[in-house]
Order: sequence, then C-alpha cells, then structure tokens
Amino acid sequence: MEVDAAEILQVTSSSVLLIGDHNRTYTVKLACTEISPDLEEKSQKWLKKQLPRHTKVNLKPKGSVDGILVAKVIPFDSDIDINEKYINEGFATNKC
Repeated sequence: MEVDAAEILQVTSSSVLLIGDHNRTYTVKLACTEISPDLEEKSQKWLKKQLPRHTKVNLKPKGSVDGILVAKVIPFDSDIDINEKYINEGFATNKC
C-alpha cells in the first residue's frame, strides 16, 4: 500500500502550518517554539523559505492544544527538525 506523505500547503504564521495528505488537511503548531512578537514577520518569512509549498514533511506529534496538532516538523530531505533549526537560528525560544 502506498502512503502519501504530508506536505506543506501554507505557512499561516510564524508557528502554524497548514499541512495536507491528499485526504485531509491539518493545522499544525510547531512544538517547543515560542516566537517573540517583534520577530513574527521575519520568522514567518524564514519559515516560508525553509518550508515552501508542497515540501514533503514528517510529523512527530507532541500533543494538541485547542484541537490543533502540536508537532515537530521534519522535511523529508533532512534529519533536522524545523523546530530545532528555528531555535538555533534565534527566531524562537525552546519551550520544552
């Protein structure tokens, strides 16, 4: 059985992504990240560059908040999760 990978449909904010897998779409909040409000715009641009539309990703769920999946997001072509990269780039602080 072939499984379709989840892919990025939209970066909706500096910490929220719209992800789809051909059957449904999910709103996913990046786990462990807290973005400071003054970096919101810069962070969102960086995230869009890291995760352009149709980027295939793996999700590692960490829970949910208000019905939104909270997960680590790892692009297929990388073993570094975006959450860690985000924190290392100084756009977010680690909340885990």
